[in-house]
Amino acid sequence: MPIRLDERLTLIASLVDFGKVADVGCDHGKLGYYLISTDRASHIIATDISAPSLKKARELALENGVSELMDTRLGDGLDPIDSREVDTVVIAGLGGDVISGILERAHRNSKVFPHFILSPNTHPEKVRLELQKIGHKIVFDDIITCAGKVYTVLKTEQGEENLDDRQIRFGKFYKTSENFKKQLAIEIEQKNNILAKNYSEELKQKICELESLLEDIR
Repeated sequence: MPIRLDERLTLIASLVDFGKVADVGCDHGKLGYYLISTDRASHIIATDISAPSLKKARELALENGVSELMDTRLGDGLDPIDSREVDTVVIAGLGGDVISGILERAHRNSKVFPHFILSPNTHPEKVRLELQKIGHKIVFDDIITCAGKVYTVLKTEQGEENLDDRQIRFGKFYKTSENFKKQLAIEIEQKNNILAKNYSEELKQKICELESLLEDIR
């Protein structure tokens, strides 16, 4: 049975290199099944803290004859997965605070994973900071609009790097990202509309900062 993913999950799937993949917080297991059915992954470990969600993921795999290639495990974050058990870890749909906590706990427990593909709903800057701490460098960092919301998508590999303050805040490749430039222009327009109705010196300063940033990267 073919499955269609939304724009964000489609981007995430495109970043997966063939191999063993962990889908942390898998929900109904659609991403994992998609990766198996399109030959983007050789094996999936789908984890979730929710037993009902994991049951639906298991049923999806069973109904489509991929149970042997799609393992489901109940647990929090990366706790159910051993160090280096997979080539790529995908974590999408959680807040940046939660994702950062998952990464920190796994690192504290001496777990090592070659690649992460992460899409925090909030606070991507916290995720970037944590990635630096655990020895991962970012190889893809962009934003995508899905269902009217803007999401960050990151891909990493093992390695050291030092991002500057703007890269932590806006993304490693913010200077060259057309998506970031477009979204920045939209944000400036939205804030100017608010300012016109309700003047705030703090908001005015924020707009000036964003306008200066946009001018710098154009």
